[in-house]
Amino acid sequence: MVIHVGGAALSVKKVTGRPIKFAAIGEKLSDIEEFHPDRMTSRILGMGDMLSVIEKAEEAFDLEEAEKLEKKLKKQEFDLDDYLTQLRQMKKMGSFSSILKMIPGMNKFGDIKVDDKEFVRIEAIICSMTKKEKQNTKLLNASRRQRIAKRKWNYCTRYK
Repeated sequence: MVIHVGGAALSVKKVTGRPIKFAAIGEKLSDIEEFHPDRMTSRILGMGDMLSVIEKAEEAFDLEEAEKLEKKLKKQEFDLDDYLTQLRQMKKMGSFSSILKMIPGMNKFGDIKVDDKEFVRIEAIICSMTKKEKQNTKLLNASRRQRIAKRKWNYCTRYK
């Protein structure tokens, strides 16, 4: 059984006598996750749910790729292609707003809304750059920025 509203979950369980197996933390299919009563309680009380964040990260991130990026960071060779890779892996974890809700202490900032379309926009900008521009952003003069802006628009209209 999948329950979206926490308060209703107890009533439905009591009436049906069936255990709750999954809970929806959002409106998308990717927002359905295995139900853990202790974790849900922590979320409701505003204490976060780091175990779920860790599980999502383990599913989304490639350990070998992470080690390569760590070496690049140590050598200060991290470029926009690497950033794009990280961005795409973050997207696999679900919406940024849902991830923020699971981090302890984030509830004191209120209901933080992050527009995930902004990540598509950033991806489009990076994809519109040449390899050299991604490796050295100091190359980005006015004419290159204009070219990127035009390409970004085409990218965004194709991949909405």
